Amino acid sequence: MAGNLAGLAGLSAAVLDRAPAVFDLPRAIHFDAHIMRILQQVGLAREMLPAVRVWKRSTFYGVDAKPIRVHDWPSDRPYGWDAHYLFYQPMLETVLRSALGRFPHVDPRLGVEAVAVEQFDDHVSVTIRDVLSGEPRQLDARYLIGADGAASFVRASTGIRLLDGDFDEPWLVVDLRCAREIGRPNESEMFCDPARPATRVPGPGNHHRWEFMLLPGETPEDMQRPESIRALLAPWVSMEETEIIRASVYRFHSLIARSWRCGRVFLAGDAAHQTPPFLGQGLCHGMRDVQNLVGKLAAVRAGGPTEQLLDGYEAERRPHVERIIDMAVAAGREICILDPVEAKERDTRLRRAAISGDLPRTTFQGMPPLTGGLFEATPGAGELFPQPYVLDGHGRLRMFDDALPPRVVVVALGAAVPEIRATTDRLWVPIVAVDDPAIDPAIDPPNSPTRTLRTQDEAVGDWFDQHGARFAVLRPDRYVHGTTGSADEAMAMIRAACGYFPHTD
Repeated sequence: MAGNLAGLAGLSAAVLDRAPAVFDLPRAIHFDAHIMRILQQVGLAREMLPAVRVWKRSTFYGVDAKPIRVHDWPSDRPYGWDAHYLFYQPMLETVLRSALGRFPHVDPRLGVEAVAVEQFDDHVSVTIRDVLSGEPRQLDARYLIGADGAASFVRASTGIRLLDGDFDEPWLVVDLRCAREIGRPNESEMFCDPARPATRVPGPGNHHRWEFMLLPGETPEDMQRPESIRALLAPWVSMEETEIIRASVYRFHSLIARSWRCGRVFLAGDAAHQTPPFLGQGLCHGMRDVQNLVGKLAAVRAGGPTEQLLDGYEAERRPHVERIIDMAVAAGREICILDPVEAKERDTRLRRAAISGDLPRTTFQGMPPLTGGLFEATPGAGELFPQPYVLDGHGRLRMFDDALPPRVVVVALGAAVPEIRATTDRLWVPIVAVDDPAIDPAIDPPNSPTRTLRTQDEAVGDWFDQHGARFAVLRPDRYVHGTTGSADEAMAMIRAACGYFPHTD
């Protein structure tokens, strides 16, 4: 994803991967609407749609095998996509890797491994070695992104240590193919049974996944035996009607790097943080990391303030990741209870909380905003802005992100548009007018380099009402830089955002 984002931004990049071919076993299985929006940003969302399953419900069962917590996702799509998707990781990786060929300035180097990293005042040097021939070669670049997984060589080369979040549980993960649907087709099930906590997740097509917690005294070797797998799957499916894709024991743990930056070297994804998978956010974290980081590297190249931008990566992403990891750990501790008495107490507590509307928060209730970093201290700042359909000057209805260039944008309630229209013209900042059909998107000031689009999406109007604002200034990644009711304050925010994220066309 980092390579595709770099290509889209016009950055020259080399993408290094030890594997000459896509790893053919599934690992991550879920991504959310924001990740589909990032795929949309790089022009690959429509290509992925036929290969995903829309995930509509997650049900948690208690000791009595009855629901203790149910998450149903509404049919409205504030970000332009369904809330949650289940996917097959080799397919996603194939799409992402193949798409790198669109960019002549992005060089995929497959079958090579990094063996040394050295930093200088104005560049970083990486020594790579061909995994087959052993031939070494040196690459120089302004920056290095280490998105090389939990055992990151790049992280080790910087001396950055991992901090332990005090959660570590072994689980057996079984992926299989079965021609028939098993359980409800778009629903996952979490069995919070102290006799053996387990999960069932329906993947796309005929792909299915189960996860089983190892009990005290059980070993990975014993759990991975065919007879053990057969016994665990027996309540749902027989071995005769399945093809086992993989059965491996993984440690579900919480770890985060002490720092995500060392000079010109940055960590992203599992190299920077590892989360228990109970909220399905591991891959999502990494995708959000590289969108944030590559956007800032592009802004540096365009003349933005280097250190503020580069330090802003961890300042924005780290609190977000830490908060979600804390949610995942809390969910994991509830799920992994093995004491029957304590499990029954949990069931009673969660059922009461469900009735009162006071269930512990997870990402299933919505993603927390980004905090810190390059945002104004205003309501809604740091939130991902909704993605409505907009009407352009040619009368075409298009998705918000597709209709606008990747630069700073101002969204204004319709009646407020005239207050800001002429001034933004000098800054080449596009305007989106909300909920006012009297605002004609075809009538911009003469010779205007900006464009005015219009939307009447009620969700956007509701968003402004919720935050008490008339203007929202958006960054190129469509996070809200700041909100205000004043045109003068909006102009100051626009100038600040354009200072961080200048455009060059």
